[in-house]
Amino acid sequence: MLAFDAGHGFLEPFIEHQGERRVFWRRKPKAIGSSFLLARKGMSVPPSHRTRSVILLDFDRAFGTGGHGTTEGCLIALEHAMSGGETVLDVGTGTGILAIAAHKLGAARVTAVDIDKAACEEAKRNLAINGIEGEIVVTEGGIGSVDGRFDIIAANLRTPVLVGLMDELTGKLNPGGFAILSGIMEREFHPFLSFLEAYPLEPVEIQRIRGWMTLALESEPDLAPPPVSRKIR
Repeated sequence: MLAFDAGHGFLEPFIEHQGERRVFWRRKPKAIGSSFLLARKGMSVPPSHRTRSVILLDFDRAFGTGGHGTTEGCLIALEHAMSGGETVLDVGTGTGILAIAAHKLGAARVTAVDIDKAACEEAKRNLAINGIEGEIVVTEGGIGSVDGRFDIIAANLRTPVLVGLMDELTGKLNPGGFAILSGIMEREFHPFLSFLEAYPLEPVEIQRIRGWMTLALESEPDLAPPPVSRKIR
């Protein structure tokens, strides 16, 4: 297996320390992509942004405020991948920002998982703030803690974690579905692409935002012919 040395603390706190810009919340809402406006509860929405879908966040220690290039890349990739009606899995949900975004983009079903109990509680709090409590399943645990397969899987983690989870991720992805992967540093990107060659995934979108890479990949469609219906004589 390809080795990535991320040093100590390579999970979400590592990303946070590499530039998750939380101070913008003290000033004004933040527009991302063509669809979203991120805001704290009680902030006024500028008239120029009132056509956007507002995601309200109240965060403590969980990752995912929209101030980091990885989160921004995932939000934009979700915009591009979704047309409505999809099933979505958010792996390492943190504040729940990507799960909330998928719901607002018209997902039929959204499931969010995180191994951090405090992050799960924070995500549930943000669901309530956005008025969608109970409409997204939040589960404490890893990707193996949920059943079924999904049309879209978003995983904003770190490259070593993505490498370790790739078999499970691809196993949970429907044929013709999309995997949105982020938390990849620029210097790791090409080795990671080489690693992915062993999987039935085709890169369809690459973003670089403030030195962090977000990659959207499409899984191979199921080309097996449907079973032939035979009449019993």
